Amino acid sequence: MIGSANINQRSMDGGRDTETAIGAYQPYHLGQVHHPPRSDIHGFRMGLWYEHMGKLDNVFLQPWSLECIRKVNSIAERHWDLFAREEIVDLPGHLLTYPVAIAADGSVSELPGLSHFPDTNANILGTLSDILPAILTT
Repeated sequence: MIGSANINQRSMDGGRDTETAIGAYQPYHLGQVHHPPRSDIHGFRMGLWYEHMGKLDNVFLQPWSLECIRKVNSIAERHWDLFAREEIVDLPGHLLTYPVAIAADGSVSELPGLSHFPDTNANILGTLSDILPAILTT
């Protein structure tokens, strides 16, 4: 099964979260070497691509491919650029790249000239908690 089965007020309310479960084993829709499976799961995945990317593309038929990964990253960057503008615009999808730069050594930093999210005063890199202990690594 692929799905979610939360039993709490938020999921049972009917107006907030949605719950879904889909049977994943569909023997009449098994994939072959050059033909990925086309089943309810495939349809669900393509629906999610459309919802979060704001578009469909044949590259999404092979989500494991480098071409697909590059396309998704490109779309997420475009959505971030739209979100970060001074002018408020409706985004064509929900997926945005997180506004950080990651160096080759794995260190994380803010993007140049951007320490806060454009719509709040929240620090992109966050702040230390007064309650939770800091985790130090060596």
